Amino acid sequence: MPIVKYIANGVKKDSINGVGFRWEPGQVRSVSAEVAEQLLVYTDTWAEVEDAEAGNAEPMGLAQAEKVIEEPLPVIDFHAMDKKAMVEFAERKYNERLDKRLSEETIRHKVIALFTKNEMVD
Repeated sequence: MPIVKYIANGVKKDSINGVGFRWEPGQVRSVSAEVAEQLLVYTDTWAEVEDAEAGNAEPMGLAQAEKVIEEPLPVIDFHAMDKKAMVEFAERKYNERLDKRLSEETIRHKVIALFTKNEMVD
């Protein structure tokens, strides 16, 4: 993370949307790359500092977005199920009654469509 030093005189509150840090003269902070990019445009107010000079820079910046953990889809082998098992699965899992008179292939397609509709929701 970049380290930025406030080099102007007087206390200042930066005007970056969502940040608004209060800076004391000579204060050094470790900030996110986005914040550093916005601050370092003003070379008369902020300067980038090397890690060795930083000392005890306090880490600051935009909040890191939480990584979304994607749950794996359940693995169900519909092709290994027989007609009766698929009809029972659809009724038990999705409360759908399928016509037992339909062909096994048609029932398989309907069960897969139910699974896709219900399990692959964003």
